[in-house]
Formats: sequence, C-alpha cells, structure tokens
Amino acid sequence: MQLTGKYSTGYTPEIFPNQNIMQTFAAQTKNNELRNGFLEFQYPFRRSDLMNSGYSPEVKEIILQAATQQNTR
Repeated sequence: MQLTGKYSTGYTPEIFPNQNIMQTFAAQTKNNELRNGFLEFQYPFRRSDLMNSGYSPEVKEIILQAATQQNTR
C-alpha cells in the first residue's frame, strides 16, 4: 500500500503530544472548537499543520501549549 499525504515516508512530525493529556483536556472543555482541536492534534504533527488549520488563533495557541507540555508524573 502506498502512503500519501502526511502519512507518506517524507512526513516528519515536529511535535509529539501526550495522547492521554490531549484526551483529558478534550473531555474537560465545553468549547467544541477546542475539543475538536485537542482530538485532531493528539497524534504527532508538524507545527505548520496546526498553523494552517482552520482553528482560531487562540485555540491554536492553547493546543500548541498543551501538545508541548511535559508529562511530569
């Protein structure tokens, strides 16, 4: 099977979020745009993918902060 798009072998993610943290944040927010963003970007992604998405600048910043925070447990 030939992978295309961001799943092809040429795609190299830059940000590796903690999936559990992103799912927890998604479950805790009442903001649908933010919830969808947390769920969409819970897997490794490039910063440009987030910046080029249709989310508002505020939501993009929150997602980026959540995705780059370290799990300290």
